[in-house]
Amino acid sequence: MKNYYVSIIRRGEMSYIRSELEQFGLIPMEGRLIRLLKDHCFSQEELGESLDIDKGRIAKTVYMLEQKGIVSRNTNSNNRRQKLVSLTEEGERIYDAILDIYEAWDDICYRGFTEEERDMNHEFIKRISHNVVEYKKKIGGRKNG
Repeated sequence: MKNYYVSIIRRGEMSYIRSELEQFGLIPMEGRLIRLLKDHCFSQEELGESLDIDKGRIAKTVYMLEQKGIVSRNTNSNNRRQKLVSLTEEGERIYDAILDIYEAWDDICYRGFTEEERDMNHEFIKRISHNVVEYKKKIGGRKNG
């Protein structure tokens, strides 16, 4: 039954984020990627691992953001076969607006919570995420356990 509540939160978040990102012509996956790239360069492989997305989907997402002028891909000087993805000036500008969208969602979710309760919940969620990542490593990426 606990998963029921997580599902409600996740669906609500996706609906909210999707509607807010529309003004920038973005989808939630693109917003997540932009948030991850703030002040960092990553290879497409690293982005896929961080976002838990397969290579094909991450390549398509990066390509779409590149076409919109939000990210750029540059050759890694240490490994010429690897392209590093980073935000452009436009991506940096959009990042601030995306951050505001996610902060507004947090404010909706945590209405009536104390700062201490918010921090505690954040720590619990981080621990749960860590457990999920460890489980996925343990099963070696096999589907359905």
